[in-house]
Amino acid sequence: MRKLIQLILFFLFSYTIQAEILKDVEIIGNKKTTKSAIILHAQIKIGQELTEKNLKEIIENLRRINQIHFRNAEFKNGILKIQIEEKWTLFPVPMITQSGNYNSRGFLLYEDNVFGTLGTLAPGISWSNSIFNALLYYQDESLFSPNTGIKILLIRKNDYVEFKRAGNVNDIHESRYDSLLITPNYLYKNQVFKMGPIYTDKKIFHDKLTYRDKSKGIFFRHHLNAFQALDVMYEGMVTTYDLYAIKSYGGKWIFRHEGDVKWSIPTGKNFLNFGLHGHTLNDHSFLFPKILGGDEGYRGYDKSSLPATSNVGTLAQYQQHLFGNVYLTPFYEFNSSKLIDPIIDGKTINENTVGIGFRYYFKKISIPAVIFDLSHNIEDKSTHFLLNIGASL
Repeated sequence: MRKLIQLILFFLFSYTIQAEILKDVEIIGNKKTTKSAIILHAQIKIGQELTEKNLKEIIENLRRINQIHFRNAEFKNGILKIQIEEKWTLFPVPMITQSGNYNSRGFLLYEDNVFGTLGTLAPGISWSNSIFNALLYYQDESLFSPNTGIKILLIRKNDYVEFKRAGNVNDIHESRYDSLLITPNYLYKNQVFKMGPIYTDKKIFHDKLTYRDKSKGIFFRHHLNAFQALDVMYEGMVTTYDLYAIKSYGGKWIFRHEGDVKWSIPTGKNFLNFGLHGHTLNDHSFLFPKILGGDEGYRGYDKSSLPATSNVGTLAQYQQHLFGNVYLTPFYEFNSSKLIDPIIDGKTINENTVGIGFRYYFKKISIPAVIFDLSHNIEDKSTHFLLNIGASL
């Protein structure tokens, strides 16, 4: 018993002497990024008692800052010295997406470190199948304090929906919309809460102007970032839940729930990725569906080709490192989707997809990757490809 008490006292004493008051922070390598922005985003509190646990949390926060490479941190004599390498954060980004007959060409000016604050500003333009698209985006999740920030999105966009079965076109329509979204956020540990107003003016063209709706409401999002950042990808889990509560022009309330879980497991230089996703809403018309296709999890369909009132699906993917930043990516996906009523009377389709792709991950600039995927929808017996260079609307 006496030895046990001595052992407990030893560990308590060791913990106490390791803790020290943080007097100041020195940043090495920040040519553009301000010291105050790094302190804010890393959630460093000068004057706090810094323990080994606190230091590990600060290092993980630094690793999650997309605009920098964290190199080293040393805490000695009350001074925390942080060495970083800044990424290239101001550049024109191509927006080139091709999937089936859907295409979009354009560029945006991407500033991922506005005035050295680690905020993102991105104005962009593109031309898709039929109209001119535009985007103005700003986000800084730690703008006002380490835990509070804001996101603003102003967008004009179209979705060219060409729904096919076995190579035959069953329906073609186009949705065009102007939308404004403002979401203040709050960070709590590894969770992010966002909520704010959304306004949309939407038009549906089905041979001609068929439907129009001006809607407004509230958007809510919850992120769980239970992961450790790596040079490429991450280790752990990321979850997202979205709720759209929208009042249409006719007075009807539309509720759309969306959920997404992604899990990444590194195996040496390679990665295993798993995913689960789904959505549901209480409207079956052309106006409010989630239009699926062409993105990770929905690669058994052309881009923006599957308007669904509900969906549940899974993803399993292996990323094999080839050389440099290039990865070979075989994948499997399953989706069960209930279509909107105007398409095949709202039929539910259950389909499996297999495919292979390539990824090139950027390390020196703050956009993620160039993506090429080739997939085969087993039940539909159709083949699809997706090319994504830079960003997409």
